[in-house]
Amino acid sequence: MLFPALQVLCVAASLITAAPTALVEPARAADPLGSHVRGASPAINRLIARGMDRSPTFKGLVERLNQSDVVVYIETNVKLPVGIEGRLMFMTSAGGVRYLHAQVTAGLGFESLIAIAGHELQHALEVAVNTSVRCGDTMRALYQRIGIRSGIDDRYDTVEAQVTGRRVRAELS
Repeated sequence: MLFPALQVLCVAASLITAAPTALVEPARAADPLGSHVRGASPAINRLIARGMDRSPTFKGLVERLNQSDVVVYIETNVKLPVGIEGRLMFMTSAGGVRYLHAQVTAGLGFESLIAIAGHELQHALEVAVNTSVRCGDTMRALYQRIGIRSGIDDRYDTVEAQVTGRRVRAELS
């Protein structure tokens, strides 16, 4: 029989040798936000999932946004201004997360909807990499700096978003 002090010492030594193993392989916590690209309805979520399955570019945009502090809600809208197929708006910033709202013209087929959504996700990625964008005003300033003015009011686009939308459409065809 071991002496009581020796038993305590053996138990303590076992705990010390076990502890580093637990620290070396910490369990990864799931992202509490889930996907950073979300549909405003289950139908849009299904379209996003289908777009990710069929377009490597679209999937890459979603994956990159999932690594950022930006969350984008996508919805379709029947009342977008004339000449606009999609747009991105700043919603809010809270708890270290920036929330954006992407709208795509309702009534489009799958390929057009996902291509335009891909275009808007490229804009969301442009916001994500510019951490100074924390509200609508700073987002407007970003696009005044990096964008191409289109139209008579505060409408801007980027070459990269145009290229991305065309690439997604080509991958879906």
